[in-house]
Amino acid sequence: MKLKSLIRENDVLVPVEVEINFTPGLPQIQFLGLPDQGIRESIHRIKSAIRAQSFEFPKSQQVLVNLRPNHLKKSSRGLELAVAMGILWESEQIPKPEDTVMVYGELGLLGEVYEPGDLTTDFEPDGKVLVWTGQTQNTPAVFDRYELGCLQDIREPVEIEAVPREYEVRRPVADLQLRFPERQARLLEVIALGEHSVLLAGPAGSGKSTIARTLSALLAAPTQEDMHTISKNNRGGSEAPLRWRPVVHPHHSTTALGLIGGGVPPFKGEITRAHKGIMILDELLEFNVRAQEALREPMEESMIRIRRSRYIEEFPAESLMIATTNLCPCGDWVPKSKVVCGRSLKKCQSYMERLSGPLVDRFHITFFTKKREDGDAVSGEEILEKLEASRRFRANLSVQDARFKKLANRWSFEELVLDLPSFYMKELFPKEISSRRRELATLRVARTLADLEQVEKLQPRHVESALKMTFDPVEALKRLGC
Repeated sequence: MKLKSLIRENDVLVPVEVEINFTPGLPQIQFLGLPDQGIRESIHRIKSAIRAQSFEFPKSQQVLVNLRPNHLKKSSRGLELAVAMGILWESEQIPKPEDTVMVYGELGLLGEVYEPGDLTTDFEPDGKVLVWTGQTQNTPAVFDRYELGCLQDIREPVEIEAVPREYEVRRPVADLQLRFPERQARLLEVIALGEHSVLLAGPAGSGKSTIARTLSALLAAPTQEDMHTISKNNRGGSEAPLRWRPVVHPHHSTTALGLIGGGVPPFKGEITRAHKGIMILDELLEFNVRAQEALREPMEESMIRIRRSRYIEEFPAESLMIATTNLCPCGDWVPKSKVVCGRSLKKCQSYMERLSGPLVDRFHITFFTKKREDGDAVSGEEILEKLEASRRFRANLSVQDARFKKLANRWSFEELVLDLPSFYMKELFPKEISSRRRELATLRVARTLADLEQVEKLQPRHVESALKMTFDPVEALKRLGC
């Protein structure tokens, strides 16, 4: 007798073949195929449930249960129902099904059947499938189910049809009531529309954390597919379901392992929890240097590939990276500012040396905040209104131009220079930008500036404006303290 059940592989349930055969011997169940302790303990529940429901456990026969593939360690909460039903079918106490069926449920000692809590959340079938399980407690699922209250119900199960997955999406509005100086409002528009990573440096109390927190409310609304991915990556956290893009705020004592993941078998890190959302690295220079440098690859590739022993895992890491920091112990040391404090220049330089050049190069934008900002204040609601208009503009263009289906921070170099005059890139584009990564960041931010103006073709003036956000601050950071 062969049937299908489910075992746990990392944070998902995957199908496993359950083969049941009777051989002469003592009336007991013997699992083969590397079962864990939890599966072995289910032997007594299976026997008790079968007898309590007026069925007979095979006499003078040993029940061999082979779990394939054989080489993988098996862990499962619902394998016991599959074994119990397989025994009843193989012993012909109930008619055998014509096709291979999938069974996943927990048993009580008296034969009650319960649906494991991870079935509807962690099982994602590739196609149409019917799962035999226990009492469902009205939990919706994207696949059809047969519900059994007890083993006797195997003759007349209750069919429960699949329900399309639907997540509630709710934009956080509390921070939209805040008002921002003109320069900060412009920064928020650029970051939120293009989702460009940013390094915010400046004195304490100059609005760095407020900017980082408000960005979540200004991002584009996630799709249902995005919400499903977000939900999967954030299981095991807060019991309240997420209704918007995640905001992950790791403490500066978090290790490199905690940020990017690892272990045996590999587990997800904080940057994967922030996938499709925001990751805020508050007080970046207080993070361990190894933790900082571990972020360089996922910031560049939007994914992280981890190999530990024989395990190889790839985790998504497409998150908007926001880092805030002070550049010296007193916090007031920024370019073009006069600072009077009791610390030596050497101590200030030593503190800033914790910030490596390659890591700074991964941030598209570097922005220096000020304690006192000039210009008119703009509310978060006004910023969001402008962003939504720009998003509609991009959506209309995407019908004819596939490039606009992607965010500006995903455009390639070739896609970006397609609209610029060739002589501009050869003769007028600043030659002092030695890093190709910095050139790409500049062009991507320029594309976002064009989107904010609702201009289809990228123009040289957009590039000139982008240089003030992507190149000039980085150069000022290099010269700081010289």
